[in-house]
Amino acid sequence: MLLAPASLVGLPFAALLVAARPRTRREWLATSLALGLAVASLLAPAAGLLDGLIRAWIVLVSIAFAASAAVRPATFWSLALRACLYAAAGVAVLGRAIAGPPVWNEVQWDATRAASAVARQVVERAPPLYPLFEPAVRAFAVGWPLWLLLVTLAGLALAWQGHALVARTPLGPPRPASPARGGPERSVRRDAPGAAPAGVALNH
Repeated sequence: MLLAPASLVGLPFAALLVAARPRTRREWLATSLALGLAVASLLAPAAGLLDGLIRAWIVLVSIAFAASAAVRPATFWSLALRACLYAAAGVAVLGRAIAGPPVWNEVQWDATRAASAVARQVVERAPPLYPLFEPAVRAFAVGWPLWLLLVTLAGLALAWQGHALVARTPLGPPRPASPARGGPERSVRRDAPGAAPAGVALNH
């Protein structure tokens, strides 16, 4: 749980491909594989309230990211930060509705317990790191929202780059139109010395 879940890359990747309207066999195959792996990971038994909250976050941020890219195309950072904002609001409402007002105390307790388990395994393999045990656990128990934001942005970035490589028509801001070929040359030729001004007939 302390590492970025694979579904944090696979689910937004599949959502982006669906939003980009896959047409080729390659696109459909990539979408099916990514979606299948992500759903299998999300449907595994949750380890606690924090784990369940993170899974809800992954679903919400993936949907918000792909929907924003399809409806309001923009740069990656605008889309990613907007999706995180929407997902944060959704998780706040969902968590309070399911677990009640004490939800955040329970989530912090789950974060402390998960960090303790990981730190204990690290200390068993590297005993000299024992003095860092308690500070690391306290830091994660308080700063897990920042950790979740960072790994989410990393996962969305990988999904964004992956969909750009697979999709025939990747999502994103519209590219500026290139100038018409020969446009400047034609205007120069039209205004060249000896040329008749536009709209003036030559006398024969």
